[in-house]
Amino acid sequence: MIGILVLSHGNLSQGIVESGKMIVGTNEKVDYLGLYEGNNIDEFYDRTAEKIQAMDDGDGVLVFSDLYGASPFKATAYCVKKLPDTNYRSISGVNFSMFIESVLVRDSMGLDELAAHIMDTGKTNIKELFTEAKTLSKEEE
Repeated sequence: MIGILVLSHGNLSQGIVESGKMIVGTNEKVDYLGLYEGNNIDEFYDRTAEKIQAMDDGDGVLVFSDLYGASPFKATAYCVKKLPDTNYRSISGVNFSMFIESVLVRDSMGLDELAAHIMDTGKTNIKELFTEAKTLSKEEE
């Protein structure tokens, strides 16, 4: 089973995982790690590597982070050298729909396919209410 790890600044990652339980229930091989003010960044990087390594049972790990280029994302880049034999993919810009979809479909595809699918999911689920309402109104005409 593909593991899912969510990294973020503060409590965002915990909120995504805990809120996800309301929709998809408790899931194995799902974890989170938050970076808080005052944390040692090297320790955060090491904890990220430990979690990724522990979650990879051969199917790989999908790692989400909140912001491209920020410290949680950089932690996954650090793992490239630290975990050369661990299979993982790192996607930044996590949103709730991406997380839910990854939990629901991770058993039906491999890690590379899942990563591509989840990136599409994230993009297609970003909508603006009034734009969508106009689109729906035109379709009903």
